[in-house]
Amino acid sequence: MIMNNEKIINCELAYTKCFSSFVETQDVIRYRDNLLPDMYDFNYTFIKNAMEDNSLHSTIEQEISQSMLDGNNFCNIMQTAPVSDSLISMFKTKPEVTTYGFYSFDIANFSKLQGNESCIIKKVDSDKMVEDALHLQLAHNGENFGREFCTRMVYRRGKVYLSDTGVDSYICYDDGVAIGNCDMVSSHDVTKMEDFGVLSTHQRKGYGTAILKELIGIAIKNNAQTIYVMTDEDDTAKEMYLKLGFVKTGEKTQLFFKW
Repeated sequence: MIMNNEKIINCELAYTKCFSSFVETQDVIRYRDNLLPDMYDFNYTFIKNAMEDNSLHSTIEQEISQSMLDGNNFCNIMQTAPVSDSLISMFKTKPEVTTYGFYSFDIANFSKLQGNESCIIKKVDSDKMVEDALHLQLAHNGENFGREFCTRMVYRRGKVYLSDTGVDSYICYDDGVAIGNCDMVSSHDVTKMEDFGVLSTHQRKGYGTAILKELIGIAIKNNAQTIYVMTDEDDTAKEMYLKLGFVKTGEKTQLFFKW
């Protein structure tokens, strides 16, 4: 089932706006998080419409030049249209190309979700819980991203979690210990779940399903008509989502340039 992803894309952009300022032109929306300028996910350019390769190449080259003027050592491009090999061949510096899939939950499957009932899932609402989120982030990504970056990222996000900006974070506790987490943002009748993870020591024990079930339940109570996650198409996580009742509904493509 491939659906019209306009509402999902609008939710994606609304999520970014919770962290980033933006400038919009006829062809692109350029996002910048001035508090965390090296966070690729919130510093990117979104290509609004499909273009022919020559026009797209010209637009991306302009964005690369703008990133250089801004003092960045990268340029991150997002678009929903697929990328051709002929386009990639036009660039002197070849980008890293990643395809992400949008997976929407079939609400009819909600009653089938059976998670671990021994855990407690709480919304982040204090500095103490932000520290718990940091502990989890370091466990998930500390080795790859480094302690310093993970710390800056979580404290940056914590400012949003504790505000009324629109992004909520939830932490799963087992016997008082933080073992998993997930963020959630809603735009109109669409809800996105983001940064979902469970400690490796607690995986395959139903905690992940418990987290997703809790957040999906909240979204349903808030009248969400579309509830989705986004995942790298090369990541095995998509198989878990499919088993839990998610259905692939579309894709977006990232071109990441670094110099």
